[in-house]
Amino acid sequence: MQLAGSMTALCRAVRRIILLAALLAALPAAHLAAAQSPSEVPCAACIVLTAAPGQSLLVDGPLNGIEILIRVPADAAAVRAAVERIRNMGGRPGLWVTEPGDWLSSEQVVVPLLTRLVFDVTGETTSVEALAFALKQRIVEARGAGARQVGVVARPELLADGLAGDLAAYLDFRAHPTSARPSFPPSAPASAAAAIIRPPSAQSAEAGGPEGWILELPGDALAARSLLADVAASAPSVTSALVAGGMADIRCAGHRVPTYLDTSTLDTVAIADCREPSLQVSPEVPGTSRVVLSTGHVVVRVPSVEGRYAEGVQVVGARALDVREIIARHQAAAARQRRAVRQLISTGSMALTFEAPGFPAPLAITSQAVIYTEPDRVEIEQRDIRVNGMSFQSDGAIPRLPLIEPERVASPPLAITLTEMYRYRLAGEDTVRGVRCYVVAFEPSDDSRASFAGRAWIAADGFALVRISAVQTGLRGPIVSSEQTDEFRAVHDAWLLARSEIRQIYEGAAHRTPIHRVVEIARHEINPPDFEARRTAAYDSPSIMLRDTSEGFRYLTRAKPEEGSRAIAEPEVASAATEVRTFAFGVILDPNITRPLPFAGLSYVDFDLFGTGTQFNGFFGGTFGQLAVSVPSLGGTRWQLGGRAFGIASSYNDRAFEEGQEIYAWNISQRPAHASVWLIRPVTPRISLRAGYDFDYTRFDEADTTAPTFVVPASQVAHGFRLAVEGQWGGWTGSLWWTGVRRAGWREWGETAPGHQGEEYDSSQHDFQRVGAGVSRSFVASPRLVGRLEAAWMSGKDLDRFSRYTFGTFDNRLRGYPSALVRYDSGGVFRSVIAWAAGRRLRLDGFVDTARVRDAGFGGRFRSYTGVGAAAEAPAPFGVLAAVEWGYGFQGITSEGQKGTHVVRISFYKIF
Repeated sequence: MQLAGSMTALCRAVRRIILLAALLAALPAAHLAAAQSPSEVPCAACIVLTAAPGQSLLVDGPLNGIEILIRVPADAAAVRAAVERIRNMGGRPGLWVTEPGDWLSSEQVVVPLLTRLVFDVTGETTSVEALAFALKQRIVEARGAGARQVGVVARPELLADGLAGDLAAYLDFRAHPTSARPSFPPSAPASAAAAIIRPPSAQSAEAGGPEGWILELPGDALAARSLLADVAASAPSVTSALVAGGMADIRCAGHRVPTYLDTSTLDTVAIADCREPSLQVSPEVPGTSRVVLSTGHVVVRVPSVEGRYAEGVQVVGARALDVREIIARHQAAAARQRRAVRQLISTGSMALTFEAPGFPAPLAITSQAVIYTEPDRVEIEQRDIRVNGMSFQSDGAIPRLPLIEPERVASPPLAITLTEMYRYRLAGEDTVRGVRCYVVAFEPSDDSRASFAGRAWIAADGFALVRISAVQTGLRGPIVSSEQTDEFRAVHDAWLLARSEIRQIYEGAAHRTPIHRVVEIARHEINPPDFEARRTAAYDSPSIMLRDTSEGFRYLTRAKPEEGSRAIAEPEVASAATEVRTFAFGVILDPNITRPLPFAGLSYVDFDLFGTGTQFNGFFGGTFGQLAVSVPSLGGTRWQLGGRAFGIASSYNDRAFEEGQEIYAWNISQRPAHASVWLIRPVTPRISLRAGYDFDYTRFDEADTTAPTFVVPASQVAHGFRLAVEGQWGGWTGSLWWTGVRRAGWREWGETAPGHQGEEYDSSQHDFQRVGAGVSRSFVASPRLVGRLEAAWMSGKDLDRFSRYTFGTFDNRLRGYPSALVRYDSGGVFRSVIAWAAGRRLRLDGFVDTARVRDAGFGGRFRSYTGVGAAAEAPAPFGVLAAVEWGYGFQGITSEGQKGTHVVRISFYKIF
């Protein structure tokens, strides 16, 4: 049925076009000679009048759909009365805004009633860039208030320069003053200010002729009333569909009057400067109408005798929007939403995971979040805060942990800016949860400043933001990479945040960790009547409160009310926390360490050492210690400088194997120390380069079982140069690195007994190379369940027993395997951990690690080593966090030669 209807309409349209062509071809030559150019064809419906609010009282008859713009600023009540009178009389009201002041605050109530809104900037003297910026702000604000057709009147040269940018995408029309005047109506005063209205895509002031005229009503009441009456009375006949021609012969005192053909009805229209007795119409068709204007002119409309063929047929094709138009419409949709959503309370959950030194699994901080949003303030109330699943009782005190964030971006994408901060392109279309979207790709125009690069999904119907995914550029702090994806959902005609996921890489003093933040919003309350009361109650609760400031999120501290007052005082923004002190103690049980290794010491971390932005991390635990410094931005550049030193006072065994059998006579003891310094430079928003110098010192000595014939190597002094490429993509963090090392004072070592066929010293191993790659990803399945996956591969050249890779207690761990048991020159390792908050006072961790490496002590082929582990964390008295970790290596070899090794670590932490 739909197909049949379409074919019928198409046939009628074709018949109409053929008939119109035949009629035009049959017109008398005199009629064609009277044809005029398009700019001279009369059009009463194309006239737009401007008036003061009081001039609306001059309207005393039907307006027949003509447009009248009320000039503002003016008294709001008078403007509204004028708009309503014009509407009641059948006209189409609009506003003519002549001053850029706060016009919308007083007139916004009438904006949805308007047909057209015009900004007059003919008197502006600011630069083109500043004017375009101001205009875009005004236009978006107007569309947010409900405006439908928005345009601008400006000088021609200013329009030409402004439309060379993206201003055209914001306009429905544009106009400029002109000394010309319309050919109709005859009552238009010669001195009236007129403007030509054109679509914003028009390139020339002359192309295609004027599409309309803006005329100011004269100050004289009689002249204004006459102009109003003439335009309103002739608008139904003198339409925009007229072309030169006609099918009737109209004469005045025997002289032919120029006629016009209405292409929508095939009626003939003429405007005759003639008194009624002298006007002759041939043929005189029933329904012929005559309208006498105030000037004495007569508007004649002669119906077509073939009117049955004059069907209103329109062929409309949807014009493809360009990326600037999509962004402009999105900004208008956002402005509308800001007006509709004045206050918002959002309830959901927040989860933050990262790796902290000494903790067996990723550290997880979760909370229930209530977000209070106003136009000028965003505050977050955090309830039921849990650290590794265990309840954190703050009693409203400010947490000692600092808030680590990347630099704030001054100009986010899709916002109106004074200069072009971003480059945009249309990357096609996509469907997100059933919503058809335009995909807008953006990148910063200047990579040197903090900005974003990514994509935005904008709904094709209402132009709301459905999803945005971006990576931050120009970072100059400890956060070297930051990637964020926000998803929105429709809530009562507003698109509000549903989920936000942020993945970052933090480069601190001696510690590099991925940070994973997830915010899930379960419920939104739009404009709740008790907004203020609920937020005030949050101030007075034991919850942690944060406020979004220009410098990032800051904790709020309770302010004491005035003496004698029971009112809750407005909270104050607390100064940023920069120091963390931790007392740690415990014991490590490692089969390769001669005796249980106890440790107890103090860790001090300063994120702003001496107010310079330098980060410091120091720990001394009696048996081992480390010191690290990081300068996140050298001289305000994107270069970072870091350094680290580590040492252990206790020796542990370096065990020797041959074909899987331990050779006790070749075992020795070792005590390592390490120092390094490096430079880091982000080269893209996701990738950083690292170059550094490594210094390694390992003291070798005889063990209890070392044979007299075995020559212990000289204590190793190694100088290394390290290059690495590090970054993240789609939640995965990765690195690719190479190290070249040269030993100083390296001499012969090994078994000297005659006939020995085992491993021997090789002079080519004075220097060696290492290379490796690794990837990892953390995940938040729920606030109570988090985990991490990691895979790494390593290889090298000219590696010997003392330069091969090893799994250890402090670095490159393999669950359940003792330090320096497995030494390999090539292979890969996979690690996994899952952490479950089993209750308010207990978190359980599970580990599965596996490696496939080539260890010369176990033969020339690759062998698999698998380990499992578990850990439990629980609060202890005096605010201490206790952690017990156990690991079992299935292929580990005990000192007695038995398979299966256990490694246990017991730790206690107290932050103060």
